Amino acid sequence: MNQVKKLSTLATLLACLGLTACVSTANQNSESVAVLWEGQSEMSLCLLKGNIIGSQGHWYDYLFISNKDLTQGAINQLRNDALELDANTIYLFKPKAFATSVTIMANAYDCPESIR
Repeated sequence: MNQVKKLSTLATLLACLGLTACVSTANQNSESVAVLWEGQSEMSLCLLKGNIIGSQGHWYDYLFISNKDLTQGAINQLRNDALELDANTIYLFKPKAFATSVTIMANAYDCPESIR
């Protein structure tokens, strides 16, 4: 009976990891979305399209995904969301500090080429 319980727990753990062990990938067109950090540019010439949040990682899978990949996944999610808002620029704010995930908040803008 103890052996069955161990196998069941292991199978549950592997199923959870299998479902979440990947990060967001960039849309084909998302490379056209410029990424600017807070304080990097004057945004008064841009039209605000909305607020967006990119987040990657969970308490049960962060050990298996590097911080670099979690951060890239969060940026990819922001770019994808910006495309859905017809924005060409995202203006990132300081990332939120979490131990098990990466969360970045941004504003999505439609900006002239001179800003980007």
